[in-house]
Order: sequence, then C-alpha cells, then structure tokens
Amino acid sequence: MDARIVFLTAALSLMSLVNSGCGSNRQLRSITVTPATADGQNYPNSQVQFTATGAYNDGSTNSSLSVRWSIDNPFAPPPLPTGITLSSSGVGQCSGFVGTVTIFATAPVDPSTPISAMTMSTPNVSGSAQLTCP
Repeated sequence: MDARIVFLTAALSLMSLVNSGCGSNRQLRSITVTPATADGQNYPNSQVQFTATGAYNDGSTNSSLSVRWSIDNPFAPPPLPTGITLSSSGVGQCSGFVGTVTIFATAPVDPSTPISAMTMSTPNVSGSAQLTCP
C-alpha cells in the first residue's frame, strides 16, 4: 500500500512539473489605440501615427503591440475611401478624403499566435480610434 502512495505522489508531482512548463495562460484582453481621436489637419502632411497597447489577463501591458491595422473588417477590408491611406505600421494619412473613419487594431488573444497566422476564426481582440480628415 505504501509503494502505491509513493508512486501516486511521484506521478502527481511529475504531472505538475510538466503542466507548469506547457505554455502560458497569458491572454490579450484589450487593445488601446492612441491617439484615440485625431484630426489630420493637426499633423504634418496629414499623417497620423497610431500605436496599439495591449493589456493582458496577468496585468501586464505591451506598449508596442504588433497588430493588424485596418479600416473596418481586418480580415476582408473593403476598398478604402478615395483620399485616405492606412499603412501596415498604423500610419493614417488624409489626402483628399473629407470625413471621419474608424481605425482598428486587431491582434490574437493568444500572444504566441503570429499576426500573419490570424484568420477570421482566430480568437482576437480589437481596439479602435477615430481619424477625421479635413
């Protein structure tokens, strides 16, 4: 009987060690885009650099979060309105468009998933900002 208890205790300890090294439960919970609102006329060449900060369930943050930038749906972006551009690095530029658009920053919930591997079915989080063009 004692041998079984020792074996069971050893097995449980081994399982605990293995499980503690198998990945992390760290998950992205929210994205904050800055500036939250921007008027293109207040920036040189009407170019606004947006940045994304991620907040995780463990309380940590990442102020240089890698995201997919888009106007509208990040997985099937519609054609951009004429006179506005948005780069893959988050630079929005007004060049003839008049109005306001919503800029989205989207990243996977699992920080080990690369942005390039994200699909419509990948659990993700988005943050947004408004860009107004004069």
